[in-house]
This record gives sequence, C-alpha cells and structure tokens, in this order.
Amino acid sequence: MPEERLSVSKREQKILAEWEEKQIFEKSLAKEAPKGNFVFFEGPPTANGKPGIHHAEARAFKDLIPRFKTMQGYHVDRKGGWDTHGLPVELEVEKQLGFKNKLDIEAYGIEAFNQKCRESVWTYLEDWKEFTRRLGFWVDLKNAYVTYAPEYVESLWWVIKQIWDKGLLYKDYRVTPHCPRCGTSLSSHELAQGYKEATDPAVYVKFKVTKGMDGKAPTEPEFLVAWTTTPWTLPANVVLAVNEDIEYVVVKNFLKYGGNQVPIYENLIIAKDIFESLYKRPDEDYLKLAFNLPYACNKLEGVPAVKRPEIVRTIKGKDLVGMEYEPLYPFTRELMKGTSEEGKKAWYVVPADFVSTADGSGIVHTAVMYGVDDFNLGTKIGLPKVHLVGLDGKFVSAAGPFAGKFVKSADADVVADLESRSLLLGKGTIEHVYPFCWRCKTPLLYYAKDSWYISMNAVRETLISENKGINWEPKHIQEGRFGEWIREPKDWAFSRERYWGTPLPVWVCEACGEKQCIGSFAELREKAITPMVEPFDPHRPFVDFVLVKCETCGKDARRVTDVCDVWFDSGCMPFAEWHYPFENKEKIDSGAAFPADFISEAIDQTRGWFYTLLSVSVLLGRGRPYKNVICLGHILDAKGKKMSKSLGNIVEPMEMIEKYGADAVRWYMYTVNQPGESKRFDEKALADMVKKVFNILGNVVNFSEMYSGEGKTSEMCKPTHVLDRWVLARLQMLARDVTKGLEQYQVTEPARNIASFIDELSTWWLRRSRDRFKGDDQADGKAAIATLQACLMTLSKLMAPFVPFMSEEIYGRIGGTSESVHLEAWPDVDDSLLDETLVEEMGQVRSIVSKALERRADAGRNVRQALASMTVSTPSGELRQEFVNVLKDEVNVHEVVVKKDDYAVELDVNLTPELVREGTVREMIRRVNAMRKEAKLTVQDRIELFVESQEPEIAKAIEEHKDELVAGVLGASLRTSGNRPEVNEEFRVNEFDMVIGFTKK
Repeated sequence: MPEERLSVSKREQKILAEWEEKQIFEKSLAKEAPKGNFVFFEGPPTANGKPGIHHAEARAFKDLIPRFKTMQGYHVDRKGGWDTHGLPVELEVEKQLGFKNKLDIEAYGIEAFNQKCRESVWTYLEDWKEFTRRLGFWVDLKNAYVTYAPEYVESLWWVIKQIWDKGLLYKDYRVTPHCPRCGTSLSSHELAQGYKEATDPAVYVKFKVTKGMDGKAPTEPEFLVAWTTTPWTLPANVVLAVNEDIEYVVVKNFLKYGGNQVPIYENLIIAKDIFESLYKRPDEDYLKLAFNLPYACNKLEGVPAVKRPEIVRTIKGKDLVGMEYEPLYPFTRELMKGTSEEGKKAWYVVPADFVSTADGSGIVHTAVMYGVDDFNLGTKIGLPKVHLVGLDGKFVSAAGPFAGKFVKSADADVVADLESRSLLLGKGTIEHVYPFCWRCKTPLLYYAKDSWYISMNAVRETLISENKGINWEPKHIQEGRFGEWIREPKDWAFSRERYWGTPLPVWVCEACGEKQCIGSFAELREKAITPMVEPFDPHRPFVDFVLVKCETCGKDARRVTDVCDVWFDSGCMPFAEWHYPFENKEKIDSGAAFPADFISEAIDQTRGWFYTLLSVSVLLGRGRPYKNVICLGHILDAKGKKMSKSLGNIVEPMEMIEKYGADAVRWYMYTVNQPGESKRFDEKALADMVKKVFNILGNVVNFSEMYSGEGKTSEMCKPTHVLDRWVLARLQMLARDVTKGLEQYQVTEPARNIASFIDELSTWWLRRSRDRFKGDDQADGKAAIATLQACLMTLSKLMAPFVPFMSEEIYGRIGGTSESVHLEAWPDVDDSLLDETLVEEMGQVRSIVSKALERRADAGRNVRQALASMTVSTPSGELRQEFVNVLKDEVNVHEVVVKKDDYAVELDVNLTPELVREGTVREMIRRVNAMRKEAKLTVQDRIELFVESQEPEIAKAIEEHKDELVAGVLGASLRTSGNRPEVNEEFRVNEFDMVIGFTKK
C-alpha cells in the first residue's frame, strides 16, 4: 500500500517496527556523547491499574527532554521502573478476594496474601508496555527497577539505617491520620492527597457546670456552650478549653414559663463575639438563628411574648479556668478505673492558645485521643488518655449504646441522645474540607497511637535551602505549593500497619526493649539467631521469622511488624534503582547518575514523589536530588470536570492514539496550555489541531516530494530571492528560540513557535513561491526546492523530541542520510542566515498585504482579479523593490506606489476591460487546476487544454494571456475548437460563459 494511503496509526506502527528492527533507541544510547551525561529519573507507575490519559501527558513530557538532550550530544540513561508495594496493591487484592478488613487478611494468611499482591502488580503490565511503546516514550523497560525486588529493598534498608544512625527515626505515641478501613496511619503528604468537600453535623452542646467561677456549685442551672463538627468525639470529652484573653458572657436564656407564667431561665457561658453575632438580631430573626439557636425558644400560644436572652455579666477567659462540669457520658470514667489513668483530673476548664472566635462558641470541646491539638494539650497538662474507639473506627464495648458503631455513623445517635436530655442548644450542618483515605476513600480519624516517625523538622532549613537551587516549571511552584509545604514540614509518619511493603528493619528486644536497625541482608545474616531461607525474601512473613540477638542483654529481638510508607520506596529510587551502595557505588558518588538533571510528574507529586525524593536525599546529606522539574497540571474532561468512571467521562488514551496518532496526543499535551495548568481534554480540539498543524505540514512535504522528483536539487547555495532569505532567517530564529526554550525546560512556547513557522512556511512562503517551482527559471526553481528541503530537514530535527513519528517520516521522505532523525545532531543556528531585520520588514509587508486584502474584500474584488495600482504609505517613504514585487504578486496589482506617511494602504479598485480579462484568465487557471486535482494528475502530467466560448472577450483574453494560461495549468498545448474532451466543465466567470476541459497528454 502506498505510504500516503496508510492511516496515521499504521504509519506510526510501521515506524515503530523500523525503530525496533534497527534498534534505534539502543543506538541513541550508544552513540557518542561529547557533552557527557544528562541524568533523568523515571517516577515509577504501578501496573496494577490501566494507563490513563493523564499518563499520556506525563510520559509525553518525560520523553521530550531526554530526546532533545540526546540530540544535543548528551548520554541520557532512561531506566524505567515499577512501583509495586503499598495500599493500592493491597486494596485491589482485598477487593478480588472479597475481604472487608485486616482480620480477613490475617485469617487468609500473610504469605498467601502477599503472594497475591506480588502477582497483582503485573496485571496490566502488557497494557503499560504497549501504551509506552505506542506513545513513543523511549524508556528502558527491559532493565527496569522493581520496588519489591530484594536488591531494591536492601537499598531501602540501607537508607533507613543512615536515618537511624543520625537519630532521626523514632517511635512515638501521638495523634496521627488513621484510616479505619485500611487499619493504618497515613503520612502528611498522603493526607494532602485525600481532602475533599464533605457535609458534617455542626452542633452546640451544653455542659452542665458543677463548680462555678466562685468555686461553688451554681444556684441556678449553668452551662458552658461548646461547638463541634464531630459529635462522635463527645462521649470521649475530658476537658473544655478557653482562651484566657477572649471576653466571654454569662447569658440568661429563657426556657419556658412555670406556674403563674413565671419565666424559667438557664445561664449559658459563651464567647461575647459569638453571642452578639448569634443572638443580637431583630425580634423575629433571633428565633431563626443558624443551627436553630436557641432551640428551646419557641413561640407558645396563650403565653406572653418570648423573652430575649440577656447578658448577666462579661468576663475574661482566665476567669473560667478551673470551672468543673458534669461529663456528658460515664464511659471514659469507667475505663479509667484500675488503670494508670485513674485519678487524673478531668472535666474542667483549661486555657489553650488554639481557641479562637473564628467559628464555634469560643469554648472548645477536647477529646484527647482524637485530635492533634487535643492530644498535645492532654500531654502537656496530664489529662487521662483512654480510647473509646478501636483502630477499626468502631466504638468499644464499654461505650454503652454506641458500642460497635462506626464513629461517623454514630454522629446522629449522639446528637439525638443529647437532644433528648436537653443538652443540645442548636444543630445544623457544615460544608467543609475533610480528609479521606487517598486510596479507599474512607473518612480518616485523627487517632492517638504508636507509630514510627522521621524527624523532618530537623532538616527543615536544608529542605528550604536545597529547594532554592531547583529550577521549577512553572516557577510559582517553588515558593508556592511546594515551598509552603516544606516550610512547615510535619514529621514523617513513616510506618504502616500493613503487609505488602518494605518491612521496617527495626528489631526490638523482647526482654529489655532495646532497639536496633539492620542496614543490609549481610548484617541480618550475621546477627540472625534463627535460620534464614535463601534466597532471602525480605517481605512479610519471612522477615518476621528472623530473630536477632539483643546487643544489650543478649536475649531475643523480634522485628516490629510495621512496613514503610510506600512513598519512601519511590523517594529512594535514585539510589535503590542501582542497588546502591552494594553495587554501582561509583555511578552515584561520581555524579554520573545523581542528581537528576530532569524529572517530571503531575502537580499532586509536590506532596508525593517530588517531596519524598528531596526528603530522602536531604536526610542522607546528598543535597537536591533533581535540578529541573516540569510540574504538570491535571487532565480534566472537555467541560472541566474531573474524569471518573461514575461520570462516564473517562478518555481512553489508546483510542485517541489509534484515531489521531501518538504524535497528535503528545502535541496536544504540549500546546493546549502551559504545563502547570489543568488541561481540558477535548477531542474536537485535538482533531482541529491535527488539521491546522499536521495536515498543513503533510501537504508541504507532499509538495516538496512532487518537485524533488522532477530532478530538483537540494543543494543549498547562498539564497538570493527575498522569500528564501526571509524563510531561512525565520528558520534560524525558530531553531534559536526552540533551543533556548527547551534548555529552560519551557515546552509550550517552543511547540507553538514550530506551529507558527509551519503556518508561515505554507501560507506565505510556499504559496508565494509556487510559480517558481514550475516556471522557466530553472535556477530559481532549484533554489526554491533547496530552500524548502532545508526548511523541512531542520524542521524534522526541531520537531523530533515533540513528535518522534512524524519527524522520522519527514526526515526519511526528504532524503535524510542517517538511519533515523533521532540519531541526528540538534540543529545549530546559522548566523549567516539569521537576519532579524529582514524578518521584521517582511512582517510589515505581510501587514500591508492584510490591509490591502481587507480593502479588496470591502470593494468586492476577489484576489484573482488584477487591479491597476496600490498606494502604500510608510514612515520612511521607501520600500525595497523586492518587497514591492512581493506586494504586486500577493495583492495582484500592476503597480505599487510608495509615499511617506504613517502606515496606510489605498487601492485603485476600478476595473478596465483589460483588467477584467486578466482576472478571468486567473479564474480559469484556478478552475482547471481544481479539475486536475480531482482527476488525480501529478505535476509530471501534461495536458492539452480546451477552452470554448462564444464570448469575444474570452478569445481576446486567451490571445493576451495564452502563455500564462498554458503554463499555469501545466499544459502542453491549447485548442479552442473541435470536440469537447471527456474531462470538461461549463461555468461562468465575470459574466462570460465558457467550457473548459483537458486531455491528458
């Protein structure tokens, strides 16, 4: 099948096959690299899910820069990798096995479960390989690193040991984001990926005072008012917190009428600012306050008007400190009995700086075990620490009517119970951002428990200083989203109570509690007092069976059961992909493979891979792990919505590649907007882009082939024609600007500049030069084809990193001498051709043309109708003759008059019979060439032109312009009588009827 009849997809497949047959990728790695190494890190995807259109974006950007640098003369290793541990894998296996929680995993067996995980990670491996191949992403998947591989895990253990030796890895009991479904903590960077809008209850609760500000029991009912959006934590309340500097008020609040219609009140204590915003409303409004405040104030028939709340007195928060109140529930007090927590003071008012009047009541309900501020306060002042909720997120059996209920499900029950006991002052809902598990989507709990942490605050200043040396694209990420994150780093919640992950290499003595960290398999073999099965699998449960000797007391030490945060795996890839330091030590230490010159991923990785890469490197004392990063925006659907299966707006990348080609998908990602902005994937826009860029360029290449096939030469001499000098100058500017842009890791502007040049090459240079290709001036014709081929040759190289398939095709079709354009050197700028003044002047000429064509349109004169003259005003009153000639041809006028004035254009639109005849011939040429195209004639085909008309003006027009007419249709001869040829058409031009046709010679 001829090349031009193949679909885009089949053409790309053909090129892929040729690359593989000739091993072009391998040759690009093996070729001389005079500029040395350029280091690229591949952020590892996971193959237990299918690749999506967002992966096409990431892989397109990852591929571009290494291709560019290779052509510039660098050696760019492109080692692929696979992320194979962690919750995503475990959850997929749990789903397959129908498991509900960790108890199901334990019953099934850790060994069997982890084996399923090991298999699951490769579910879509072939899909990923084909996707990567089809997109043209050159990455070494044959020697890819695998994060579950023993050698990879050993490197991770080495990193952990370095952190341990610096005293930065520690165990602590504190509140951590906990997923009750997955049964494990999450790190702060994982937490950041799971926030979403949620609607939760918001309630004002009354806590009955038992010991007032005077140290005595109140003589009237008195309540402290607190506000919460987590009612499920109220059964665990132990103190109420106030701000000592805030003003509070004691409010006399009407409840009902007693005997003889005597009003009965209660006293409420609330922040003054809050009270004034909630209660001081017009009479009819204050009954309709937010959250139904006050809930007891209802208009009753036959009784006096409702009493408004009244301020009894104003006090400072410090006056409230020490007040005591009645617990809402007895559960915590019961659980304290017989434990070390018994006897600790609780249910009283304490001071806290975190209390404000931004929302709520100015009094904060505190449940020590379920909030970071709560826990820190409890630790500081010695509050009792008792759990009413298990790690599964359900209330324990001692929680009375709430026992066994999931906390978020129990919200309504708690609210209903308080309301039934007249302890609810108001209720409503609030829409706010709440954290959910980034994988299973379960609401997270802030839960106090033991976890292992890495002290990131200890390296905070280094994180900040190293970030300053990184070139971010877009720039604002450096001090914005990423910079803000590392300026206040949370200690890394490092351990996970899970199964399929890198085991934390910490052994604890069962006798004395002494801890030791193991940094290699050899060290473990040396210290092990139980047999190690070889080859050693460091995963659970095998590593759990290995006991080591305590270095302090000599007793048995057992490994902690935790595994590491999966983000640590990918953050260590610069070292672990080479099994550092056990192998390839020189590659890292010499700088040949570290740090990276370039990485790229989506914006969510600012709190994922980008962060963990920097964290690990800084913890090891290695400085910045990457020098340049392109941070990508997310892919949305055409309407700007997030893609999801439930919405049915998922775009399958392979469908788009099959339909439009990989180059088109890549080009769309580069050009639709800046890399850091969210991209709306619109198939219609993709199709339009193909037409405006690729189809136009394809037509130019086709035109080039037509005339190079006639024996034209591609040997480039010094250009003399103004159009050639202009387009070659424009080409040098393009090469300069694309190079500069890519060297600064800017992609969109260079790609758009290429598209602009393609348009100019086609719609200005080629359209203005067409007659030169088929004219009698052979020297000028050779110069034109040489200029066109020089443009296409350079274009094929400039486009190679962006659209590797089309650039390869163009390179081959115009006579590239290397095996592949991707083995070529990057184009240098030829300063002898770089004439920016000429480009600027031609821009002015094109502006004049645009204005002239507007005048034509206004006057109803189409461009094929010759006009007598045009007057052009320029500030200098001058215009080079070569530009005058261009204007004559482009605007189709016989004379151009230049005068001095501000830029302006005037046209003489009056038509003489001579001008009409000339315009008629131009229209005849256009019609015949359209017929030639429909008949699929080539430029090598000559015709006998037939023109028949009874109009004297047509005969006169032919007589005056016969040579132009015949040459314009690639004719060999002309006849005006006899039988009509088979190919003919009747039409009317300028009120003249005629028949035109031709016979192929």
